[in-house]
Amino acid sequence: MNKITIYTSEMCPYCIKAKKLLKMLNLDFEEINSDGNFDEMCESLSQKYNRPGISTVPQIIINDHYIGGYDDLEHLYKTKKLDEFLK
Repeated sequence: MNKITIYTSEMCPYCIKAKKLLKMLNLDFEEINSDGNFDEMCESLSQKYNRPGISTVPQIIINDHYIGGYDDLEHLYKTKKLDEFLK
């Protein structure tokens, strides 16, 4: 089973698009709203995935692989490389 985590903000249009794409693909995901702790979320993900400068949402993690934001997710989907991250 895939473990997909998406860090979001309530009013973020790219977060909405990312969730819509994941739902369209029938993929279950855990959503973590970062509105109350945005800076902490950015710092934590930057350190954990060795990605300095994370400062936006959504941030998408699939099976402990850092994917990035909506544009990255969409690119993987359109190039049919998303399956490489899915079990």
